[in-house]
Amino acid sequence: MGWLGTISIPYTPTEEELKDPEHITVWYIDSQGNIIEIPTARYNPETSTVTFSTTHFSKYAIVYVKTNFEDLDQAPWAKKQIQVLASKGILKGRTQTKYEPQTAITRAEYLFSLVRALGVTASLEDNFKDIPKDAYYYKEIGIAKKLGITKGIGNNQFAPDANITRQDMMVLTERALNMLNILKTQGSASDLAKYKDTHLISEYAAASIATLVKEGLIVGSEGKLNPLNNTTRAEAAVFIYRIYNLI
Repeated sequence: MGWLGTISIPYTPTEEELKDPEHITVWYIDSQGNIIEIPTARYNPETSTVTFSTTHFSKYAIVYVKTNFEDLDQAPWAKKQIQVLASKGILKGRTQTKYEPQTAITRAEYLFSLVRALGVTASLEDNFKDIPKDAYYYKEIGIAKKLGITKGIGNNQFAPDANITRQDMMVLTERALNMLNILKTQGSASDLAKYKDTHLISEYAAASIATLVKEGLIVGSEGKLNPLNNTTRAEAAVFIYRIYNLI
């Protein structure tokens, strides 16, 4: 894992910013003048500072960003989470104006957002052979491979454009959180007993899902976990928002 240092900068938000301080974040300005979001940036009201992790010193700017998409009314229950995570550069819309909350999220989209939410880094030696070097998620997938968060689908391939099921999303995430020693407990079969569809959970996924349920990171819907359903982009945003607030 690459070196990570923490920087804290004193900051006094405006009255408007204090109404929604989760949108206070940090941009890194690279040598070409490009803006790169720092996903780990957070405002701490107790210390009146903005804190973020970085692997290098450079030019940084504290900004207030409220990213919006015109189709978020399709999933009002996920609107806040989508806006916060998009503002921090943790997730991306399908276009500049549309998030497509009800569409299934791909494996690459999900892992990109998970790696950025966790704030992990690593020096890249290689990547899966089906990850294009010019893909926006190239670095994040490479980090996940290097750290062992994902082993791909075999034959050094990742299948970035395939949809990710809810149980595979949970397994991938539980593995990452375990690796970072973030989880406090370990679930068991009894934690899944309250759900009507536990018989649909694959054997390889049961322990991971039980742990996430026990941690309160997965709550299900109408008494079901829907493990074999494709994960929607709205569902992924709500889940990753919970993960982000663990870190």
